Amino acid sequence: MAKKPSIKSFSKCFQEMKRLSGDTLSDDKINELLDEIKIKINEDKFKQGEAKTEKILKEEIFDNFKYQQALDKRNLAENNMKALNEYQKIIDAIELSGGKIDAVDGVKGILVGIQKFSQLARNSIGSKQDTIEIVEIGKLYRLISKISKTSWDDFTSGKMDLEIKQEMLGVNTGLKQAKQLADILKSFQEDLRLRLNDLGANIGKLDDWITRTVHNTDKMANASKRTKIVQDNKVAWREYIRERLDLKRSFSEVADIIKVNQILDDIYDSLMTGDHLKHGGTNSVYGTRNVANRLNASRVLHFKDAVARHEYDVMFGEPSLKESVISVISNSAKNIALMEVLGTNPQATLEKILSLLRKKYKSTNADLTKKLIFKTFKNEFVEIDGSINAIGNETLAKVGMVVRTLQATGKLGFAGISSISDLAQYMGTTNFQGRGLLTGLGEAMNALFKKQDKEAMEVLEVISNSIIGNMGNKYSSSFETWGKMGKLQNLFFKYNSLNWWISSLKSGMTVGLSRHYGMLVDTAFNSLSIRERNLLKLYGIDDGKWDLLRSIKTLDVNNKRYLTAEGVNELSDEAIKKYAGRSLSEREIRNFKKDLEITWRNVLVDQATHGTPEPDAAIRAVMNQGLEKGTGMGETIRFIGQFKSFPITIWKKIIGRELNSYGPDDSKFSKFSGLTSILILGTMFGYISMSAKDMLRGRSPRDPNKLSTILESLSQGGGLGIYGDFIINEVQNEYGNNIWETILGPTASDLNKLRDIVMNLDDPAKAGKKFVQFAENNIPFLNLYYTKAAYDYLIGYQIKEFLDPGFFERMRIRHEENRGQTYFLKP
Repeated sequence: MAKKPSIKSFSKCFQEMKRLSGDTLSDDKINELLDEIKIKINEDKFKQGEAKTEKILKEEIFDNFKYQQALDKRNLAENNMKALNEYQKIIDAIELSGGKIDAVDGVKGILVGIQKFSQLARNSIGSKQDTIEIVEIGKLYRLISKISKTSWDDFTSGKMDLEIKQEMLGVNTGLKQAKQLADILKSFQEDLRLRLNDLGANIGKLDDWITRTVHNTDKMANASKRTKIVQDNKVAWREYIRERLDLKRSFSEVADIIKVNQILDDIYDSLMTGDHLKHGGTNSVYGTRNVANRLNASRVLHFKDAVARHEYDVMFGEPSLKESVISVISNSAKNIALMEVLGTNPQATLEKILSLLRKKYKSTNADLTKKLIFKTFKNEFVEIDGSINAIGNETLAKVGMVVRTLQATGKLGFAGISSISDLAQYMGTTNFQGRGLLTGLGEAMNALFKKQDKEAMEVLEVISNSIIGNMGNKYSSSFETWGKMGKLQNLFFKYNSLNWWISSLKSGMTVGLSRHYGMLVDTAFNSLSIRERNLLKLYGIDDGKWDLLRSIKTLDVNNKRYLTAEGVNELSDEAIKKYAGRSLSEREIRNFKKDLEITWRNVLVDQATHGTPEPDAAIRAVMNQGLEKGTGMGETIRFIGQFKSFPITIWKKIIGRELNSYGPDDSKFSKFSGLTSILILGTMFGYISMSAKDMLRGRSPRDPNKLSTILESLSQGGGLGIYGDFIINEVQNEYGNNIWETILGPTASDLNKLRDIVMNLDDPAKAGKKFVQFAENNIPFLNLYYTKAAYDYLIGYQIKEFLDPGFFERMRIRHEENRGQTYFLKP
């Protein structure tokens, strides 16, 4: 039998086919033929590897080393198949878009999503990562809440953490609730382990597994408590953890303590560089033991018992078991989405996709070919593989995080009131979905002020932002604050009503859209309205996937049907094989079902984050520019970008959607009417938001006939976004900043105020006035919409009047002349 050509030999094959065919075959046709050969070769290799791994798994005596070798071969073939599959998706999407997207857009669509209409627009790796995390956290919350009304709070409080850990290791503590929680956590994490293994990982089942150990590098960097010298802190950490490890199990192949110390030092160095924050496929999934290299830094560290593990968690890890479990969910979610699309070696697979695209466009589009390199997509890739969460300098990163948190808790007290303008974005989103503007308004009001269908919310894993402290919102990313500062910020957003507002609208959109398509499950794909079809196409849902989704049993509540896809396992294997067009293994069928469920959940979650706009991976890539925290440029760009994530999100997600996300068969009037509606409604609700804030400050609403009021309302509603700060009030915003301070962010503005205070120390009254203004804008929780009014009228105005006689009268005259306002409540 002739030997099949290797992938490396295809460039020679191309030259030989070119020579033999002469001018009868074009370069594109030759490449198509070679691609078909590549697909066939990889399919054959994959089938052989799949059969071998399944055979080894069924053996009575399991040989892990032999299995790993077979698995590596199978994964390599599967990774090649994924690269070819994603490449073909990009080519097909470009052709079907009618030139609306190019190859660069296609790759970004796969990684973080785009707004240009195509089948690759919204079902990106980044979107799936967020969706899986939200769904899994919601599932855990639902399971724990079923124990009792207080079980989630009991779990969150940490009062039973040690007992739960002991129960997870088989120690009977006599606490019934601890045993119940332990059983849930073990079962929940076991499901994640099996899911990752189905995607190519080789995570063994460990009898001493509690959760993935979280290592607090800030604490590790100060382990000695006496010095900042790295070696001293490394030794202190090593000595502490070594005393609590089961050395025989953790280092079974190591003969002496010197080698153990060397390995622990290597682990310390690896952790301090942020490697543990990356999501790189099989090299980073929790519990992985690389049998081919037993001495690597990603080995499993076994603690002596639950007490030893708990002591380490308190001293150098995550003291809260809840936060540790959430970390496992977050890490697993990121890896699951990455491995589903890009396999067990995501960056290598992406490089293969880019190589195929370069070959495709080399002779026809040289400029495009130059862009098809990893560097072009680095900012997007580091967001989805977690590299962006590494920390260059721990101290610098912590200082930056603390300062930004204090800025947020000192200046965003009225954020909940400002969010009234979100109603415009919500209505615009339901209109884009084909459900109409008024449907959006009614649905939002119902979500905010009435009880929604509880059963549907539970099945859809809808939970409050307040439940999980590390979930982000429109003004920040979940990775930008951590530890005590993260908890402080989440508490602040709870007290300023932002968490309640966002959670209510997100749940309203999730439940409403689920119900809308649930009522359409008897309708064939081509019988859906153009807008309903095109919305599904954005997520890669074609007629075949729609038929699969609508064949799943819906949730029926009070004569309302909800498409939830939670019953995806009821789909027949034959139906899935028919859709795929080829024979599939049991593992492939399981992965297909899970991916189909997550695809549908992603429709709901992604649309919810359009209805109440939040930054996604694509926005974060723009804002972070691939720069790590704790570096000079990384911290600078985070300070400049503070508070700008929301307006940038409006421009990229909402305005971008209205300009680019309609299909070629949509009404030409749709784009115009959608954008116009957003701007008009944004201005209306922006005015309402401004008026509510003015009234809380004791002022009447602004004169709506003034041009400045209209511009301010438009800016408040998100229509002008970041540029609104430059237009209104002669480039003077609420805090008195000039254009450069607005560009450089609130911290630069405050530094300028501090400079002014120092420069005016020879004038105590003037310096005192500036100091009071500075303090008022930076004291956490003082600027909440209810505490601010109380402070101003009881203390603040009196202090300003004392330092600057006539202050209130001048302010009253200025507001009356510039805004047509009067004070109905005087100090």
